[in-house]
Amino acid sequence: MKGKGILVVVAGLAALVVSSAVRAEEAKAPEEPTDEIMGEYAGKCRVGDAKGDAEAKVIAEGDGNYRAVLLPKVGGEDAKEMRIELVGKAEGKRVALAGKVGDAEWKGTIEGGERLVAESKDGEFDLKFTVRKSPTLGQKPPAGAVVLLPLKEGEPPSLDAWENRQWVALPDTSVLVKGGNNHTKQSFGSVRLHLEFRTPFMPTARGQGRGNSGVYLQSRYEVQVLDSFGLVPRDNECGGIYSVGAPKTNASLPPGQWQTYDITFTAPEVADGKMTKPALATVLFNGVKIHEDVKVDHTTTAGDGGPPMAKAPLMLQDHGNPVRYRNIWVVETGD
Repeated sequence: MKGKGILVVVAGLAALVVSSAVRAEEAKAPEEPTDEIMGEYAGKCRVGDAKGDAEAKVIAEGDGNYRAVLLPKVGGEDAKEMRIELVGKAEGKRVALAGKVGDAEWKGTIEGGERLVAESKDGEFDLKFTVRKSPTLGQKPPAGAVVLLPLKEGEPPSLDAWENRQWVALPDTSVLVKGGNNHTKQSFGSVRLHLEFRTPFMPTARGQGRGNSGVYLQSRYEVQVLDSFGLVPRDNECGGIYSVGAPKTNASLPPGQWQTYDITFTAPEVADGKMTKPALATVLFNGVKIHEDVKVDHTTTAGDGGPPMAKAPLMLQDHGNPVRYRNIWVVETGD
């Protein structure tokens, strides 16, 4: 019997070691993207007789393929946004681009992820690689804020404010989405919310399978999280209020960069389990106002069911992609 007892203890210790090793492996931050061509480029352009600033979003599409979305800023604030889309395949660090807009054949080149040039009979672009950061990145919670995910340099964040403890706290101050949706233990009405997120680098994925998650105010009203870098803004793309409204502009940064939502949410008025006055949402995405007092009069897709409520938890969605969150806090603004 003693021998069997020793074997059981040894087996138990071995299982504990394996479990600890698995957990330690889970607690490692996912690898950062190594793509040196993808990203934002900025500089000058000429379109027809008009000259001005311009930018480009270079999107990695897997297997060395890239799409460059050129966005000239000419013609004043009232001018319709022009999109010139070129595609190409990398040979080393060089990408030869081509595309057609109307009757104009565009040709271009990305050199080493440092410079992008393009030209046609209708104009020309000369842009350099740049890195844009949100002006509210790392913003500290003000006095009186409810801190839901603390940001302390070099420390895994506490998940004490959250119901789902399967999400993985990482040493880089973020949590990795894992094992289902996550709700706050505390319920909220009207709030000002600050939240930072990072979509993964998934170049071969497309659409709703590319870095999908979501921020659900009161667990019911979703502001979409997705890798929508360079895409046309829609209600189901990043920054969209799902099934309610598309963002005014696409303020997305490339996957792998930390991004911010600063949301002012006015809770709906509720009587006898019915919404008597819709919720309102104003959203700043990476410091850019993309929604202003948008009326949200119904539970959005995949939101928690049941009648509307004056107060309910915040929810973050697990859509099966390794999205990460950090530095989440709210200031309660209602009664």
